[in-house]
Amino acid sequence: MNTLFSEIARPPVMLIHGGAGPLPAEAEFEERRRTFLRDLAHGVWPEVAAGQPALEAVTGIVERLEASPLFNAGFGAALQSDGLARLSASMMDGVRQKFSGVLLASHICHPIRLARVLQDRDESVLGPLGVQLLARELGIAPENPATPERARLWADYLEHKLPASSAGTVGAVVLDAEGRLAAATSTGGGRFNGPERISDSATVAGNYASAYAAISCTGIGEHIIDDGLAVRLETLVREGLSVVEASERIYRDALARQRVYGWIAVDRRGAWAMCRTAEAMPCAAMSANRQAPLLG
Repeated sequence: MNTLFSEIARPPVMLIHGGAGPLPAEAEFEERRRTFLRDLAHGVWPEVAAGQPALEAVTGIVERLEASPLFNAGFGAALQSDGLARLSASMMDGVRQKFSGVLLASHICHPIRLARVLQDRDESVLGPLGVQLLARELGIAPENPATPERARLWADYLEHKLPASSAGTVGAVVLDAEGRLAAATSTGGGRFNGPERISDSATVAGNYASAYAAISCTGIGEHIIDDGLAVRLETLVREGLSVVEASERIYRDALARQRVYGWIAVDRRGAWAMCRTAEAMPCAAMSANRQAPLLG
């Protein structure tokens, strides 16, 4: 099994991923991402260990990932084929089994903040116009998430007709000290995909949490959606498997079907797994048993 790591731990448990995909051409870039995740895990762990609720923990973690140009989410997100960054994000509170998300948000760098606001509203998922109106209501000024590097890549795409590709996602899952579960996921989508192509990240295929497990997925969104990956994994845990056993079953099936993705998952008993069928998936784990970040 290509599980990066798995364990049964005492809560709290915190897992973070920075996207699944091919190995970067530059080893130094991958090391920078791993270092960022290590430092992020170190930085947020004291609050999680002190009893921070799972929903607030995953929100804060993903917001920090969105602020880094090292990942395909928020600032530095991939551009679609028309040169616009359209971001999607979601979160789920396992206590209330409440899902919320935003799709194809433009001119914004932190879609996870809007997903968090929707946790407290009746309308759970908003599309592009609804996102703009919500951001205006909240007084969030328009921001351009495109970096000069992303703009250069887009110019190369126009000149050389480079192929579209999967460009990863970021996410976090937490089992907090009180046994509450939550998951959050954010993405800029695939690089140079067609305008308004929708990824898995704001669906229950890519992000799911309940009283039984919390899962955040990354990789080729179409594969994740076709397999209903996150909710399928949660269903297996709900039916009695540990999240490690469920991950083993799904991994074997994913290999047989040539799926390219990865996931992080934790269940209510503290069992956790970080898995991938993709070549790379930088990730980090901490728990009451493990006070230094375990990097994948």
